[in-house]
Amino acid sequence: MDGKEEISEKERQTLLNKLHKSLFWVGEQIPQKIRINEKQVHLHEIIWEIVNKPKLDKEDQKDIEEFIYLLTKKETEYEELIEKEKNFSSDEANELFERAAGIKRSIMDLKELTSPSKRKKLCKERHICKDVGTSEWDAFTKELKK
Repeated sequence: MDGKEEISEKERQTLLNKLHKSLFWVGEQIPQKIRINEKQVHLHEIIWEIVNKPKLDKEDQKDIEEFIYLLTKKETEYEELIEKEKNFSSDEANELFERAAGIKRSIMDLKELTSPSKRKKLCKERHICKDVGTSEWDAFTKELKK
């Protein structure tokens, strides 16, 4: 099927079934940017900054939990669009699927980072860049608090 044609119900169900499989997000790319609460968020950069932050304090933990909540809402929004939008092309539906999978990957990465034992193990086994700033994360957390 040409990706410009309207998505078939079979294709739609295939994408929705994939979204519900465990580990469907493994290997997916985190989207560079997404819109959350009418604001453009540099998702990939924020995840990178959090991964490289040497220590997460209680305020970071709280902010990450709120961020996970917002990302989960966005993932659900994409899933509902795939499920209900009748005028989608196959390409549009696949693009939304990839974005939903990338967001799920972000959520799982963040959940792993907030587990103290997993974070400690991660920091030992992985090269953490010490010179990464947290400007995107800091700006985003200020927005969360407004």
